[in-house]
Amino acid sequence: MKKILFLVLFMTGRALAHDHVEVGLNPTNSRQLGLDGPTFQLALYVPTGEFFSSYATNFPGGCFASELTFTTETDVLDPAVDADPEVEILSVVGPAGGWFSFWEVGAASPTWSRPAGWNQSSGDRPSFPVNLSGNGHIHGRVFTVDRPGEYQATFRAVDRDTQFQNSLDYTITFRAQIPPPLSIRLSNSQAIISFTSRTNLTYELQTRTNLSSGTWDLVSTAAIDGDGTVIEIPLPLSHPRAFFRLIEFK
Repeated sequence: MKKILFLVLFMTGRALAHDHVEVGLNPTNSRQLGLDGPTFQLALYVPTGEFFSSYATNFPGGCFASELTFTTETDVLDPAVDADPEVEILSVVGPAGGWFSFWEVGAASPTWSRPAGWNQSSGDRPSFPVNLSGNGHIHGRVFTVDRPGEYQATFRAVDRDTQFQNSLDYTITFRAQIPPPLSIRLSNSQAIISFTSRTNLTYELQTRTNLSSGTWDLVSTAAIDGDGTVIEIPLPLSHPRAFFRLIEFK
């Protein structure tokens, strides 16, 4: 029997979908800004140098990332006409030693970073504009953390023209989770590769025979939908050496 050497790599390679947080009017106060959208974001690990999103092409990876758009193009809220909103971050809660970062569109390094346990002060008020170059719907902005765990980042919308009152505080939980490990065993002259999938995430298994050259090839052209169960993929022992990696994306 051929000797099979397996190297297991864990990674997240893509962000195929992202969420929007609307910046508009508070439904109960027409003189106050409001925020509406998701209060939870899944931040998947992106290795250094790997593709993440077609909107964030310069993003270098090496951290847990979530693409999230704050927009003045509202569906649920009414528009705050003539406002010039920006979003401030008020606090970060998370694992000890963890850092929360914001990356502006096109950035190859964080625009600002704050550690878990940080709170805004009069001399430290990181923010970002909602409208950029006349565009109120900006893709390519990324929020990241550098270690696994749950983080709570609290935001507030502020009108730089001071026509509207500040919004109420708005907290979003970012869950940074490690990709599932691969398991490999031999059975009946086949390699059985397995992993525990996660609901609402999608997977691709890729392989190559040489890490120094060549490209990663799909084991199957069909993406694998996660449902929380253990997924097993049988493969023939057709190479003296093979490397595998699992792509987890949303």
